Amino acid sequence: MATLANAVDPGDFADLVFASLVETARAKPAKRRGTTRSGTVDDTLCIAPTVEGFSEQYRTAVDHAIEQLAKASIAADPDRQALYAIVDKLLPDVRARHLERKIEQLLDVLADTHDPMAEFHTTVAADNTAIRQRFMHEVETLTSAEVAGRAGHEAKNRHQTAARWKAQARVFAVPYQGQDRFPTFQFDADGKPLPLIKRVLEVLPANRTPWQTAFWFVSSNSWLGGPAPRELLDDEAAVLEAAAHESDEISG
Repeated sequence: MATLANAVDPGDFADLVFASLVETARAKPAKRRGTTRSGTVDDTLCIAPTVEGFSEQYRTAVDHAIEQLAKASIAADPDRQALYAIVDKLLPDVRARHLERKIEQLLDVLADTHDPMAEFHTTVAADNTAIRQRFMHEVETLTSAEVAGRAGHEAKNRHQTAARWKAQARVFAVPYQGQDRFPTFQFDADGKPLPLIKRVLEVLPANRTPWQTAFWFVSSNSWLGGPAPRELLDDEAAVLEAAAHESDEISG
């Protein structure tokens, strides 16, 4: 079976490219061609003086070498002809994919530099950052190690307890400065998760982010007559009803 590795001898192809490059460099504009004072033909190579120009000359030489290769005896055997036929069929699709990638790269650049919504997104991000910092300043939170300490767990892995409770949806955490922070209102006096928290998390919309969940717990709630849910955690029925209404608002 023919492969790209054995279809063409690298040395032969390099010779063809070099010959094509020389031929291209000698193809000067007609007005500059002619004979020297001694009557000999001017065969001076016309090499582009810039990197871009030479790159274009080189690409032209490679294309020309490929054309010569297809016509030469090196491409005469059936296996190689079959390979070139396959390559010819694949090239349009490959070029199309390359073009799509170039377009995506260009759009990425434009999105960063010419996005009409960029200023709005920057403002929203700044507002969210300020709100989260205020939350961290006003609401007591615990690290994973502190959660284990309050619960009296002395495992070597101090993060295991909090990670397990979080995975079981018995508590939630907000990401802050590269680590999980667990609001303390989720825990009882012994450092164990309040059973109500798991029930509320099951009722709230599943597509909420951890920060949205945190803000819901600490924000004034009309279904509770004004207080925030965290202030009425001893009234389980009322808090669960407020959470259910939150779900209704999202789905409706």
